[in-house]
Amino acid sequence: MAEIGDVPKEETTSVAEALTFENMYFALLGAAEDFRISKNPDIRKSIHCLEAILTLNPPARVEVRTRFQIAQLMWLHTKNIDHARDHLKKALSKVKDLTSMEELKLEITSLLASVYMAQHKHSEAVKLINNTIELAINYQFWYCQMCFQLAKANMDLGNISAAVTTLAAGAEYAGRINAQNTRLLFSLSQAMALLIQRNFDVADVILKEVGAILENAEQSGLALTSTEILNLKVYHHVLQVSEYIWQGLIKSARQSLKQLHSCYKQLTQLDASNVASTNNTAEMFHWMNTQQLFLLVYVVSVMHALQQGYTDKAESYAKKALHLIDKQRTYQNDSLLSSYQLILLEQLVLTHLLKGSTSGAIKELQKCTAVYQKHHHTLKHHRASLHTALGLYAMALPDSLDNALAQFNAALKYTVEPEQVAFIKLNSAIVHIKQELPPEQLNSLLESIEPGKMPNKCHSLKASSYCIQGLAALVEGRMKDAKSKLRETLVMANKADLNKLTSCAFVLLGDIFLKMENHRDAIEMVRSAHDIANRIPDVALQMWSAELLSTLYEKTGDSARAEEYGAVKQKISEKCCGDVEVTVNSPEHCLLQWLDSEFPPSSMSMV
Repeated sequence: MAEIGDVPKEETTSVAEALTFENMYFALLGAAEDFRISKNPDIRKSIHCLEAILTLNPPARVEVRTRFQIAQLMWLHTKNIDHARDHLKKALSKVKDLTSMEELKLEITSLLASVYMAQHKHSEAVKLINNTIELAINYQFWYCQMCFQLAKANMDLGNISAAVTTLAAGAEYAGRINAQNTRLLFSLSQAMALLIQRNFDVADVILKEVGAILENAEQSGLALTSTEILNLKVYHHVLQVSEYIWQGLIKSARQSLKQLHSCYKQLTQLDASNVASTNNTAEMFHWMNTQQLFLLVYVVSVMHALQQGYTDKAESYAKKALHLIDKQRTYQNDSLLSSYQLILLEQLVLTHLLKGSTSGAIKELQKCTAVYQKHHHTLKHHRASLHTALGLYAMALPDSLDNALAQFNAALKYTVEPEQVAFIKLNSAIVHIKQELPPEQLNSLLESIEPGKMPNKCHSLKASSYCIQGLAALVEGRMKDAKSKLRETLVMANKADLNKLTSCAFVLLGDIFLKMENHRDAIEMVRSAHDIANRIPDVALQMWSAELLSTLYEKTGDSARAEEYGAVKQKISEKCCGDVEVTVNSPEHCLLQWLDSEFPPSSMSMV
């Protein structure tokens, strides 16, 4: 609790009144502190004692400090942040007219900005900090703190350019005052904002510069502890892995992911005495605590495994991370945990669909809606993803292609992110191909998802575009064009470890060779597809390739193998049909009807 200095006696009407006020004031202040730090803290009584001070008509300086203390307690220990905000606003209005209280004004401003952001009033936070940040220029900690806050508020508003500018200014300031850890934090945060902005070239320059500094930190004598270096390396590797995932370069991400796991392991094994100890207040910043980092390492590992097609590994990581989130929820309930939880649940939906479990997928989707009901603000950032996942779920069901298209169209209303828009359109194209649209309609759609129109530097989406163009050409009987497109898919997919896409291309090429009666090459292609589908595993590809192999072996007179693969296809089909029957009769299945209302009906969200 912030200390309060001597009560200014000139502000009281008499010595007697001053003494009376001082006695009551210090008695209440002492009681508040006792309640706060006791073995069984009673925050409510501590706040009541501080509120009682305000009834004594205290001097302005005391009132400001007391309101700030009340707001701190409410912010840290209660859910009553509306009252915390009111106390801070009153304190801020009074502190403006007081001299020698600049640092307290900065403290109040920073906490009020945090309250505004917690209430999703990011515009108010930006305005507040912009009006105060110049005052902070001579207070190193508060200037850095407000730069981070201002950048975050602008990021949440979608004003990425403003965030990048603020973070660059913070890095320059931290470098000028020789706060090296904070300077690198600003630089990495700037790189993160640039990645979100899809400005990969500039982000790469920063990441390379920071990476070189961290690799040579100990030899160059940089004033950083081992803990600080490892924390920064974890941040750096997370950004590198994330960039590769965004670009669909999964093979390229492998080394960075190994380094990320290694750095995190070293970080957890460090002696507690290695924690930074400094008198430089501008160096008192860190990116995330150890538990938050642990969860983030899991999140990027899940995303990497899933893009490789390794569904078992992705599911294992996701379930472990969700278990950790449940444990942390017993004493912490912040928006970061909710974001992690939603990302992991969305990834689990995809793993269930790839493994042929529509019932598992819809249960995870139901859990997503339960999170939205508790944390309404999360829907703004995740609604497009939820509709997309529902569309993919509908694609896995019989006779639900219209529902799939409706969900994809709904998703497009809630996102402008190039990669997400392209992903949705690619899947919409698959639905239209299955619906056997007239060639003129299909060609118009295919033109909008040509490889050259995919987001810049997104390797996986470009490879997927080639695959879907090849599928369309195959359906229309343009075999030469289909082979060309699918061979390009294979080249790109193999380069990046996109196993599902590789398997798809092999199956489609096998189908082409089957139609051309080139059975030997067809079998070679489809067996390769089947082996990959079994390894990752992907049930739809297993069934598709098994069916083709059965047909191919029957045509070549190998009845034993034809029967073997026919049995494999039949077994998978029966299992999937049984699962679908359970799914379509479940109460969660009605989520497919959610398109326009603000939130899914609460009856759908009951866990």
